[in-house]
Amino acid sequence: MSMKKVMRNLYMAVGILGIIALLTVFNSPKAWAQKGPYKMPSIIYWAVADVGSVLYAIPASVTEKVAPALGSKIRMIPGNDVERLNMMRIGKAHLATMAADAYWAAMGLSYYCTFAMGPQPIRIIWAGWPFAAGSTGLVTADSGIKTPYDLKGKRMGVVVGAAWSLEGVKANLAWAKLTMNDVTIVEVSTTGAVNKALSEGKVDFTMGSTTAPGFYEAEASPHGAYLVRYSHDEKEGWGRYQKFMPYHVPGYSTVGATIKAGEKVPTPMYAFPITLCLTDQRDEFVYAICKAHYDKMDEIAKAYPGNEAMRPERAVIPEIMAMAPFHPGAVKFYKEIGRWNAALEEAQNKKLAHLDKVNKRWATFAEETQDKIAKSGRKVDLNKEWRDILDKEIGMNP
Repeated sequence: MSMKKVMRNLYMAVGILGIIALLTVFNSPKAWAQKGPYKMPSIIYWAVADVGSVLYAIPASVTEKVAPALGSKIRMIPGNDVERLNMMRIGKAHLATMAADAYWAAMGLSYYCTFAMGPQPIRIIWAGWPFAAGSTGLVTADSGIKTPYDLKGKRMGVVVGAAWSLEGVKANLAWAKLTMNDVTIVEVSTTGAVNKALSEGKVDFTMGSTTAPGFYEAEASPHGAYLVRYSHDEKEGWGRYQKFMPYHVPGYSTVGATIKAGEKVPTPMYAFPITLCLTDQRDEFVYAICKAHYDKMDEIAKAYPGNEAMRPERAVIPEIMAMAPFHPGAVKFYKEIGRWNAALEEAQNKKLAHLDKVNKRWATFAEETQDKIAKSGRKVDLNKEWRDILDKEIGMNP
């Protein structure tokens, strides 16, 4: 082939790649940079959990209400927790509904403790303080499990790519002074799959929400369902548990499968659900999402069990920021409606300062550890070493 033909083919290949790159950019939510007055995207891409999970059901109930107020179509994209975060990182989603992994991602722990990821710049748009546990021990009734002390020898369902699931199992075992060697770990691909495994009696225990559709199905299955009890009087048990789940606090679930009217079941509690984005999201976009939630809240609250927890008086409280700080666009909206106060400002500043320390220390840790690996040729337990540094130097919470 002549040099002229070679060069022509090369130019054609470069041109095709350029067109593909442009199409990728202009079909991506990252194409939100605009000149002139801000306009909401015609299609909003919202990353959610898989079908059959509570973090699919809740955003489905929300998006149906807020889409008309936003004047945009909303497309929900299912994925596990790491996938949802990556959708935002690569510009395939504007925002996501998450739960406990908001904390793990912000701290760069568990599945997020890799050189390619590390601490992530997560910011909260809207959240809630629930009436039902977002992540607690769910078991089959015929397993005989009543408290974490009954877990020895049981089959523990773990969702791959979900830190709340893996760390939650570790926390329950720590409560009972057990380790992963004392149980059988059954890995599954999605939250829906682990709930199905519970219904079918293929696992004895999993972490999940009391209002998850799959847990209601487990309750109706031949194996039945039961909520693990976490007594508030078990101070030592809670101490061991919170070393793995530092954002969980003792609470009571009053809504969900197996819970009778008027019953209060002692369970861990934390901010749930959490609608979030990354720091580079436009303030105007976040403000509009907040306003749509606020304007449609009466409808949202009635749309799914437990959605009452997303009313502003429960969604905008200092306890929420155990997970991550609020986005500036959200803060602007909350100030305008009179929800933002001195306590929230203090909690926001503390969380931002804490994460600033985390990110600076991660940068030096990652560089030093990569150098160490290159020189020694030995693998390291990256998550353990990073967790030890956080525990000793910075703390797991502000």
